[in-house]
Amino acid sequence: MRTHALPQALRVFRLEPALTAAAVLTLTLGIGANTALFAVVEAVLLRPLPFDRAEQLVVVRHRDVQTGLTKPDIAIGDFVDLRARQRSFEALAGFGGFQSTLFGGAEPLRIEGAVVTPDALRALRLQPALGRSLQDADARQGATPVVLVSHDLWRTSLGSDPRVLSRSIQIGTTRMLVAGVLPPGFRFPGMAVTDVVVTRSVPVAAPAQRRNGWIYGIGRLRPGVTLAAAEAELGTLSRQLEREFPAQNRGSRYEALNLRTALVGDTQGPLFLLLGAVGCVLLIACANVGNLLLARAIGRQQELAVRLALGASRARLARQVLGEALALAAVGGAAGVAFAGGVAPVLATLIPNAETIPGLERVGISVGVVLFSFAASVASALVFGAIACIVLVRAGSAVPGQRRGTLTPGAGIAASGLVVAEIALAVVLLGAAGLTVRSFANLLHVDPGFTSAGVLTVQFALPEGRYQGDEARQAVYARVFADLKALPEVETVGAAMVTPLTGNNWTTPLRRVERPVAAGQRPPEVGWQLASRGYFEALRIPLRKGRLFETGDAAGPPVVIISEAVAARHFPGEEPLGHRLDMGDMKPEIVGVVGNIRRASLTDDARADLYFPFERAPSPSITLFVRASGDPVAALPALRAVIRRLEPQAVLYETRTLARIAEESAGVNRLAARLLNGFAVIAVILAAVGVYSVTAYRVRRRTRELGTRLALGASRWHIVRLVLRQAGTIAVIGLGLGTAMTLVAARGLSSLLFGVRPWDPATLASAVAVLAAATLAASYLPARRAAAVDPTMALSAD
Repeated sequence: MRTHALPQALRVFRLEPALTAAAVLTLTLGIGANTALFAVVEAVLLRPLPFDRAEQLVVVRHRDVQTGLTKPDIAIGDFVDLRARQRSFEALAGFGGFQSTLFGGAEPLRIEGAVVTPDALRALRLQPALGRSLQDADARQGATPVVLVSHDLWRTSLGSDPRVLSRSIQIGTTRMLVAGVLPPGFRFPGMAVTDVVVTRSVPVAAPAQRRNGWIYGIGRLRPGVTLAAAEAELGTLSRQLEREFPAQNRGSRYEALNLRTALVGDTQGPLFLLLGAVGCVLLIACANVGNLLLARAIGRQQELAVRLALGASRARLARQVLGEALALAAVGGAAGVAFAGGVAPVLATLIPNAETIPGLERVGISVGVVLFSFAASVASALVFGAIACIVLVRAGSAVPGQRRGTLTPGAGIAASGLVVAEIALAVVLLGAAGLTVRSFANLLHVDPGFTSAGVLTVQFALPEGRYQGDEARQAVYARVFADLKALPEVETVGAAMVTPLTGNNWTTPLRRVERPVAAGQRPPEVGWQLASRGYFEALRIPLRKGRLFETGDAAGPPVVIISEAVAARHFPGEEPLGHRLDMGDMKPEIVGVVGNIRRASLTDDARADLYFPFERAPSPSITLFVRASGDPVAALPALRAVIRRLEPQAVLYETRTLARIAEESAGVNRLAARLLNGFAVIAVILAAVGVYSVTAYRVRRRTRELGTRLALGASRWHIVRLVLRQAGTIAVIGLGLGTAMTLVAARGLSSLLFGVRPWDPATLASAVAVLAAATLAASYLPARRAAAVDPTMALSAD
């Protein structure tokens, strides 16, 4: 009766539980880590976006050649002209986000909404679950305000009322007619949640001041039009607008991005890089299992020789060996899938801005992930199964009486080669981990120009419609600031429109009154911010010259504070205090100079910024910056109580420490550092296990030889050196190869590094030293065991 390979393999492994357990555990770790990371990659980069023909959706963004800044939005004047002139898109639509309050329930509800031109929903091919979509007529002046509500909002706040289409709801100060209910789970691209969608109108003709307003752009490519063709057309239109409006459009370029690329942002590159890194872990695991099976096959040389002598073909024996490999891989793969099912959701939480990336909330074991795990298991089996088959080449030379398990030259070279590969791959991973960890540490030690420790940020919104006009808002904010500062937990409190390190790139033209910009020339762009006096005090932004804002600045002559970078670049060799800037209808006087801060991210250069007094034009929605005398989070209940007492319907949301914001701004770097560090630890452990297993196996096979050396007078230290020298040769080759591979692979890390070169000698030397120490430790234990051999027992052993 013909024996099938897989059932026979299972019977064999039941007789060798230790080898089976070691192989399965190694494969579970390797395949499971790959499957878990692939589950994240599949959800983020491969799974279809929840829109019809999503590959045709494109986001349009602005790049300023003059400043080097890229912005996700478009100047409203340019948007009008681009939409009228383009031919690549079925529609070039506009959208934005807003926060407001829904009234009518038990208590006011803070909501997130999208404000869109009606053709944005047509571009997404949105079909409401109930009612109708937005129409062009809804955006016309004088039209009845309408709203689409999310399925969740309809179910929770509107009671799943099927007659909701005949109702109106109050959002902020406006009553809106409910036109439709959005499909379950709908989120407008780039938003973490979309409670409502309302219309936005844009002018028919571009305004004279083309940059009075900004809007995000999204479009759907026409059939047959490629992204490259749309990109080329936008470049042509950008140059046309530059020629027609040089004073405002010089250096402006508009670019098209695939929607997925726009949503994933800087995370895409690191994910593929990490997938390659975890692939190295799987290769190391395969090398380890290959060595285990190779050792087992060598121990069966006589058995294989006998079977060949009895007429078994080498192909049949190879099928048996591969069947054993497939059986191991199947068990390891199944366990790896289970392992990945628990790890993948945890990995998803490490992705920066995870709440805005579609698919991450559903990371798990999908059909595609299972197929990937199956492919990884089969590939692994073929790799280490083929390694085990090496022994079949010389199996026929084994004869009865030959010492069992003799290590043939070919098998010895194969075993050593596997360990060399393990060490080399471990050096690559350890070097990459070292570079990213150092880079992340450098980012966290960057001086942002302010002190983030001890500061709590609170998004604060007044009830809409209650405080009409600047004076009413000035009065309520003055009371809020005064009462919060009176708390024993609070040192100082301030307000601003923009939170540092959140990616904001708002800019405005800088013109000096006494030096008008020449006709046809575009003035330089600088950042801007609305801030109160307490903002500088809470963040401890140092005052270099002049003064900070004062109470009288709210209603007196307009004033502005500039950063040191503005003073250095635009007032070189001059005293900037007292100069006036031309801001159109406003000519503010420079009254102070403060230190530079890194406003958009930690990797940015210190920004040239203008600060205008927040109290002069207070917004209903602001960010409070509260410096606490102790733990800032512990002060939050007292803050809430004060604000509720002053204004019960005020909304507080998104409370985060400024230190946490600073850490999150380096999210991509943190992701790469954490995962590469974990992969490197696994790789070092597996490489050490590989060195140990091969060295220990060689020692066992040389027991008679070593016993003879001891019997002839060799010292035990001589035996230790003999074993370590052989293991050291393998290690040196692996470390050398790994060093060369790291120098090549590190170039792919350039975009993730900050303050460290890809070929940093200290990091590379540290990686080599760690691997050298690990291999030395793994070799020393078998060497000590070899030195402890009893010569009498060794010489009498078979």
